[in-house]
Amino acid sequence: MALFLVILSCGKVSAVADRVVFYPSGADFSSTVKADVKSDVNGSYVMFTLSGQAVPDTFTIAALSEGVSVNDVSWTRSDLSRSPAAVDLGKKIDQLKFKRDSVISQQQAVDGGISFWKERGSKQQIKPSDMGNIAGQVVSSLSKLYQESAKLKVKINDLQELINDLQRQLNDLSGGGKLVWNMKVSVAAKGAKNADFKIGYMLHNCGWTPKYKLDAYPSAGKVKFAFEAEIRQASGMDFKSCDVALATVKKHSRISPPQLGRWVIEPKPEPEPERYAMDEVQMAMEAAPVSMGKGRNMVRKSAPKRVSKATYSLWEMGRKTIPAGSTRKYAVESETWKADFSFIARPSLTPDVFVSAKTVLAEAKDYPSGTVLMFMEGTMIGKRKFSFSGKEKKLFFGSDPMLKAERKIIEKKSGEQGMFSSKQTYSWKYGIELENSRIAPVKVLVQEPAPVTGDKRIKLEITSKPETEIKDDNFEWLVEVPAAGKYDLNYAVEMTAPDDMDLDLGIGR
Repeated sequence: MALFLVILSCGKVSAVADRVVFYPSGADFSSTVKADVKSDVNGSYVMFTLSGQAVPDTFTIAALSEGVSVNDVSWTRSDLSRSPAAVDLGKKIDQLKFKRDSVISQQQAVDGGISFWKERGSKQQIKPSDMGNIAGQVVSSLSKLYQESAKLKVKINDLQELINDLQRQLNDLSGGGKLVWNMKVSVAAKGAKNADFKIGYMLHNCGWTPKYKLDAYPSAGKVKFAFEAEIRQASGMDFKSCDVALATVKKHSRISPPQLGRWVIEPKPEPEPERYAMDEVQMAMEAAPVSMGKGRNMVRKSAPKRVSKATYSLWEMGRKTIPAGSTRKYAVESETWKADFSFIARPSLTPDVFVSAKTVLAEAKDYPSGTVLMFMEGTMIGKRKFSFSGKEKKLFFGSDPMLKAERKIIEKKSGEQGMFSSKQTYSWKYGIELENSRIAPVKVLVQEPAPVTGDKRIKLEITSKPETEIKDDNFEWLVEVPAAGKYDLNYAVEMTAPDDMDLDLGIGR
């Protein structure tokens, strides 16, 4: 259907779709229109009929014609089920249903004939001399009836498809409902018969979802990146040759910063269970996000263009036609990123060695949260959530089946120092074996938890071969594992503490 419906009692309205900006939930539509100026006892006015999915209090209008100005806007709802277009569609649907039911009756009669001939051929007593003649009649009759039944089934299916198509048109007439918005705009027109206006408003039941693909090629030092947008369009109006844009504004994002709490140091009050429960409910209500409203064909023409705004990015998709009721997927961006690949092993947790890629882009990007399909050299390894804001990004591409890391406990013991010692001691010794089945050597970053003391009376002595670095409370070794070979490393922790100290050994217990 057209972007605007024609209200006969108010004159014709012509419209040229200018622009639609899709948000994650909702869409912002704007258009330049020429409308007939009408008059009643209250003065001059123009009328617009909007989809039932429009949000009337977001409606904006500006006069573009000289000598015309806008005074005020009011709106009412109408039931489209009584409109001439809806009535006409309803009549067509009823006629097609009558034809379909007639054909179904014919098919039932044919199926009855098939049953008759099947029963006669299997149960009726026949003289041997008549056997050949009767058999020929049964076969001939059944053959004709089966052909006729097949033709009738095709006809029934065709009629049902036509009914479904008209029913969709009827539903799309007002965005799946039967109500539309009538916008009455009071104007000062100085005798003008028509005028140009710029109008805009928000729409429910529209939105877009980002879809990503990341394909890693460690040997080439690159990651292939693809970004697509799945656009939902159930506004009840067709977007014909619109300038389409996608905004990366986060769902339920804050308008203003949260209030800072007071820092009060005071004695703890006695707990009040009932009051505490009420405070929790109130806090939850205050923290709840404000609702933004209710909410596959591959198409690619001109390359989309990203425009950075103050707080979000806008992807300009070019001119597109998106019919009502459709969901389509569009290519937004495809790039190849240079990446530094590394391999990370945490053998106390898993023998797997994971592939990591760090990429630094030339300019900052803003990719909203969506689902990404992860590939390793063209083979899919899984999917996960993905977002990217800024220039640098660290990515993981699962484990490398050609690499393994195994940690073994060489020694774990406790005891005392000396016959009259007041010290307790603990000793941990571990060995890690890295195995590389690739035809080239690989550098692997091995990480293991390093013990941290919570008391200065606890003393630690650490030995490692090769030497280790401690970063962020972790042991780290960057080692090169030879092609089709193995690499061994060892480390040990010796601890002493007062004999009367009750120790929690953490993960070393």
